[in-house]
Amino acid sequence: MSLHKSNIQNIFSISRFNEYYLPSVNRSMFESIDSKTQYDKKFKNDFAKEDMLQVVTGLDSGLLVNYLLEQGIPKGSIFIFVELDEVLNLLNIDIPKEIENQLFIYNYEDFQDHFFSDAYGIYILKNHFKHYRSLGATSSHIQEYSILNTQILKILEAGYFEQRVNSSQKKYFEEQFKNISENRLPASLLANRFIGHTCLVVAGGPSLDNKIDWIQSHFKNLFIIAVSRIAGKLYKAGIIPHIIVSVDPYDFSFEVNRDMMSLANSSLFVNSFHVNSRLLGQWSGKNLFMDNKYPWQLDDKKNIETIGPTVTNAAVHLATKMGFSRILLTGVDLCFTNTGFTHTKDSVESALGPNLGIMGEWIDTYGEEKAETVTQLKLAIEALAAEAKTYTEIEFINLSLNAAKVKGIEYKNTEHIILHTEEPSPSELLSWIPDFSLEDKKQDNLISKNEINGKINILRNIIKFSNDILNLNQQLKNKKTPLCDVQKILKKIDFIDKKINKSHSGVVKLIKTYGFSEFAAFLTTKKTEEWDNLHVLDMTENYYKAFISISEQLTKLTQDSLTRLSQRFNELSQDASLEPLVQFWRKEKQHGRINIWQGNHPRWQEYKKFKQNAQLLEEYKLLIQSITDEYQEQLTIMPEEYIENVKKSASMENVFEKIIVLIRDNDHTGLVKMALNLKKLAKKDETAKRLYHLAYSHQLLLEQKENEALLVLLELDKNLQSEIELKQISLLSLKLGNINVAEYTIARLAEKIDEYMPQYAHILKLQGKIQQSVNVYLDYLEKYPSDTQTWIKLGLFMIEINQVEASHTAFTNATDADPHNQVAQEYLAELTRLMASSQ
Repeated sequence: MSLHKSNIQNIFSISRFNEYYLPSVNRSMFESIDSKTQYDKKFKNDFAKEDMLQVVTGLDSGLLVNYLLEQGIPKGSIFIFVELDEVLNLLNIDIPKEIENQLFIYNYEDFQDHFFSDAYGIYILKNHFKHYRSLGATSSHIQEYSILNTQILKILEAGYFEQRVNSSQKKYFEEQFKNISENRLPASLLANRFIGHTCLVVAGGPSLDNKIDWIQSHFKNLFIIAVSRIAGKLYKAGIIPHIIVSVDPYDFSFEVNRDMMSLANSSLFVNSFHVNSRLLGQWSGKNLFMDNKYPWQLDDKKNIETIGPTVTNAAVHLATKMGFSRILLTGVDLCFTNTGFTHTKDSVESALGPNLGIMGEWIDTYGEEKAETVTQLKLAIEALAAEAKTYTEIEFINLSLNAAKVKGIEYKNTEHIILHTEEPSPSELLSWIPDFSLEDKKQDNLISKNEINGKINILRNIIKFSNDILNLNQQLKNKKTPLCDVQKILKKIDFIDKKINKSHSGVVKLIKTYGFSEFAAFLTTKKTEEWDNLHVLDMTENYYKAFISISEQLTKLTQDSLTRLSQRFNELSQDASLEPLVQFWRKEKQHGRINIWQGNHPRWQEYKKFKQNAQLLEEYKLLIQSITDEYQEQLTIMPEEYIENVKKSASMENVFEKIIVLIRDNDHTGLVKMALNLKKLAKKDETAKRLYHLAYSHQLLLEQKENEALLVLLELDKNLQSEIELKQISLLSLKLGNINVAEYTIARLAEKIDEYMPQYAHILKLQGKIQQSVNVYLDYLEKYPSDTQTWIKLGLFMIEINQVEASHTAFTNATDADPHNQVAQEYLAELTRLMASSQ
C-alpha cells in the first residue's frame, strides 16, 4: 500500500504581491502574506549566522533562494538546498558566480554524492550545521517531501556520526591533556579482585524503573557499577553504587551526568582518560582512570581499556576485567520501548515525552517482540556480543524482557537470580583506594610537569627537524641545484627523518594519530608508477608541513596542561591567593573546584594570614560564597540548547514524516506501535490526534479493513482534517462506491486548493450534475488557461454531451496552450471536419 502520489504541475501563479509560485507546491501560502514577511519570521535570524552549514529541504518554487540572495550569504556560511526532481525540472535558478562556492542546489542523488566531501566535514565536526524545511516541505500535502526530508536527516545523522568517529581521536586527546592533573591512579588497581562474585551493571534504559525495588532488596549481595547519568537516580532511591563510570568527552556531558556529584564521598568514579574535563575536574571524591594518563603512551596496555561505543560497553568491560564471574544487566535496553521511550523516568529525555519521530531499524527483544533502535545503540549491541564471545567463562544475564537481544547474553527473570556472596560496601571499596596527601598530590603534579616539559622539548625538536627537511626539499626543487649535491641532500633528509622517528617514536606516533585527518588530506590518488620527481617532492613538503602543524597544535595542548598543573599546585598551597584560582575555574567552567580547594584546606580560616587580616578573611568568605552559588546554578539549570536538541528529534513534524515512510514501506509493525503511542498523546495534543487517525487508518488498510480505515478518517474532527486526510478519504470513498462522501470531500479540497477543481468537476459529472461540472471546469481554466490536460478533459466531456462547438473551443484552447500536443491536434482536426460536413 502506498499513498496517493502528489501531482506537481507545470503551472505557475502570480500572487497579488507579484510573486511567481507553483500552486501544486505552495498552495495559497503566498496569497495573503508575501514570502519575505513569512521568511523573515521563520528564517531571518538563523540564515544570518556566520560559519554555518545550512541544509534546506525544498525551494518554495524558487522564492526561498531568491530571499536568501536578497539577504546575502553570511561570511563563512554554506547553503545547500535539496529539491525534488519534479520541481527542479520546472525551475530555472541562476546562482551568481561570486557565491557559487557558498550556494548549492541539489536533487537527492546529488546531495548524497556531495555531502561527505571535506568542504562540509569541518562544519559537521564543529556541530555548526542546521537543517530546515521550506514552507512547502513543511506542509503535508506532498508526501514526497516527507520521504525526502527523512532521507536528508539520515544522511545528516550519518555524516555527523562519521565525523564524530573520525574526529574522536582529536577530542579524546584534547580532553586527555586536560585530565592529566586529575588522572593519578589506574583502574587496573581493581583487576581480578572479584573472581567468583556477581556484579550488576546499571544503565539508563526504561527497564531500570521496574528493577529499583529489587536492587534495594538485594543491595548487600550486589556489587553495583552504574553509568554516570543514572547514579543520582539510584542515590535518591537510597542505592549507593560502588562504582560510577563515565566516558563521554563531549559538551553537555557535565549537565547530563551532574547528579553523580552528590556521591563524591560515597562512590568510586572510574573514568575514561578522555572523559569530559568539566565532569572529572569538579569531582571531589576518589577516581581511577582507564587507558593511559599521558597521550604519548599509546602502546602502553597495562591498564584497563575503555571499550565503546557507549558508556554501558565501557562499564561491562570494566566488570570483566575486575574478575566478576557473573554480570547482570539492568537498564541496558539498547532500544526504544513500545511507548517510544529510550531513557528511565526523571531524565530530561523522558520528561519531554516519547520520541516517536526518530527513524530507526528493527531488532528483536528477549520477549520475542520487535523494537526500534538507532545506529549507535546497534553498534553497542554488536560490541556487547563481542564482549560475551571473548569472555565465555563469564555468565552474562540481562534482567529485562524488553531489552534488545544480544548474542551470548541470556535473559533471566529476577525471581530466578540467586545471590550467594555478600559484597563489600561502597565505603569499603573506597578504603581500598590509596589516599593522596597534599604532599603526594604535589609530587604527582611535579612528575607530570617534568614529563610534559620533556615532551614540549621533543615537539620543538621535531618542528626544527621538519623545517630543516623542508629547506632541503626546497633545494631539491630548485633546478639549479647541482646534480652532485642532490645525493648529499637526500642523505641528509633520510638522516634527519630517521632521527625523528627513532629518537622520538612515542611522540611521532601521537602526532600521526592526533593529526590523522591532516595527514590523510595529503594522501595521493595517483598510482606509484605515475609519480614523477616533482610529485614526490610535493608529497614530502606536504607531509612535513603537516608534521609542523600538528606539532604546534600539540605544543599548545601541552602548554595548556602545564598552566593547569600550575593552577592545581597553587590550589594545594595555603599561601596562594584564591582570587586567581577562582578566575581560572570560571574560565574552564569548573566552579565546583571550590569544594576540592576546601577539602584540601579544611581549616583555612585558621591560617596565619587571616588571623592578621580580618578584611582578607571576609573577602575570601564572599568569594567562596559567590563561586559556590555559581556552581549550584551548574547543578540545577539544564542548558536550553540541550533541551531544544532533544525536543527537535521528538517533534510532530518528524513523527508525520516517519508515518509517511512507514506507509510507503507497508510497515505494519511500525504503524501499530505508532498508532498505539499517538492514541495516548491524542488526548492532550491535537496534532497527535490527527496523526493517530492517519497512522491507524493506514494500519487498517494493511489489514484489508478498508471500511474501518475510512471510518477512522471520518471520525477525525473536521477542523483537524488536513489535505492528506481529505485526499485519502476521497480515494477510499470512490473505491468503496461511497460517491456522496467523495463528492463532499473533494468539494472541501477544491474550495481551498485550485488543483482539486478538475477532480471536483469530474465527480460532479459522475453524479449527473452537468452544468455544475462545466462551471467548475471553466472557473478553473479561467485561472489556469495553460493547463492543456484539463482543456482536453473538458473537450472530451463536451463531446460526451454533444456540445460540438464547445468541444472545438476547448481543444482550440488546448492547442494554444501546447501547440505540439498531438491528442489535442487530432481531436481538433476531427471536430473541424465534423463541423464542416454538417454545414
